[in-house]
Amino acid sequence: MKFAFNIESKLWKFFDCAGDLVVLNLLFILTSLPVVTIGASVTAMDAVLFRMKEKRMDDVRTEYLRAFRSNFKNSTVIWMVFCVFVVLCLLNLQLVSNVNPDNRNLIFMALGTVFPIMAMTVLYSFAMLARFQNGLLATVQKAFVIGILSLPYTITIFLVLTASVLAGIQTYLSILIAASVWLLIGFALAGFVCCEMFYRAFRRFTFADELSKDTLDEEMYARRAFYREQKQKKKLEKRKS
Repeated sequence: MKFAFNIESKLWKFFDCAGDLVVLNLLFILTSLPVVTIGASVTAMDAVLFRMKEKRMDDVRTEYLRAFRSNFKNSTVIWMVFCVFVVLCLLNLQLVSNVNPDNRNLIFMALGTVFPIMAMTVLYSFAMLARFQNGLLATVQKAFVIGILSLPYTITIFLVLTASVLAGIQTYLSILIAASVWLLIGFALAGFVCCEMFYRAFRRFTFADELSKDTLDEEMYARRAFYREQKQKKKLEKRKS
């Protein structure tokens, strides 16, 4: 019983984290209802999850709304561009329905290649807006590059999102259960797993001075700075020899 009421216990921390995810999920759903604001909502959710991972999060609602407001413009622009792209893809699918089968297959292959790349860039862009201070164009460019160079993490993110959707559309009962889970904690839980992948992907390319002080992981970047110094020393030694 002492274990259950100890606020430092793993059980207590688990329920505390679960409670934060439930609140975060509700905030995400409410702010995403206008549809146009989904980009800002995803970015704000990522920002809160990053802070939760670094144990720098005070209040979910305060942190979420602050991130939502500060990243609203850039994230909304990215989201609207993606929405336009999706609409154009759907229109193209209708137009090619009467095209020669060989040409139709080529078009389908092209769309099947471009769409995942576009979706990857958008997802990484939202995560970068949540974590870094960059301009809109720089954010998109870096998101594309990091997404390609961090392919294992990118594939994991797509697998998590795809599995989350497919698991709930098998039967009528599974749809009802999935809807309940998504409304309660699903979006935040999927984001929690994806943010772990984003965090690992960004860590490979990030310097300490690229983060604001309130999101800085001192231990991690001190370790990375040490490794970079050692690498530079080895290069200098090789040049001298």
